[in-house]
Amino acid sequence: MNKFFAFFMVVATSLACSCNSEVKFDKEKWNEFQDPVFPPAYRKKMVKDLMLNHKLIGLTSSQLVNYIGQPDYRSDSSMSYKIVTKYGGDIDPVYTEILGFSVSVDSVVTAFRIEAWKKQ
Repeated sequence: MNKFFAFFMVVATSLACSCNSEVKFDKEKWNEFQDPVFPPAYRKKMVKDLMLNHKLIGLTSSQLVNYIGQPDYRSDSSMSYKIVTKYGGDIDPVYTEILGFSVSVDSVVTAFRIEAWKKQ
């Protein structure tokens, strides 16, 4: 019984780790929507690689769109991409994460950050 429990724990841990594993940024998977209400599942796995290993600051907003795809939100001074959206028991989200970009008046990316919101 002890060996079975140890084996079960190894398998369970491996599965848990693989579900949250990080992967390299891939534009197609980044933009692969299965449900229009939820962001693509790969975004959470790719965002760290995108932020750490790709030159984003200094790109123009159109270069950024060409590089990673259309943003979920856009204004004159910012662009954002949904990373995580979790819902409670109704239609209102209870938790969201976005990758937000600050854009200068001449449409150049000056900063980016992960922003999280949780319903109180």
